[in-house]
Amino acid sequence: MTSILNAALVEHVMLGTADYDATLAWWTEKLGFKIEIEWTVPAFPGLRLAYLTKNGFRLEVVGNPDRFQQRTAPDGIEQHLADSGFSHLAFKVEDVDAVMAELDAKGVAPFLPATSFADVGRRVAFVRDDQGNVIEFAADLAREAA
Repeated sequence: MTSILNAALVEHVMLGTADYDATLAWWTEKLGFKIEIEWTVPAFPGLRLAYLTKNGFRLEVVGNPDRFQQRTAPDGIEQHLADSGFSHLAFKVEDVDAVMAELDAKGVAPFLPATSFADVGRRVAFVRDDQGNVIEFAADLAREAA
């Protein structure tokens, strides 16, 4: 029997933040996301929402300084990998080193510098956004060598 869930597609990921304006600025200025739409919900005073988009991906930013606390950013990759649940967002890119060089020029420090994992054929690097959320950039090693 075919399941209706077989047709399900990822629609968006929500990012809660205590500092809505700073988070919008970081994702638009550092990663080049575009603001698709912003709105409020009268039933939730102080709540501000936006859809940010990039290459067909949608990030929903939900901000409220009274509802969200500043996330405690992991000190290192070992601590990050100890978290349960969704722990980072990954973007597939053509060239991890070029991405990291561009982010460095924008003042974004690496959380984990570009590292190759030959056993899985991937090169990855990680950064943290303004709220401490971890973001991965990954490329196929064969693609980077071409």
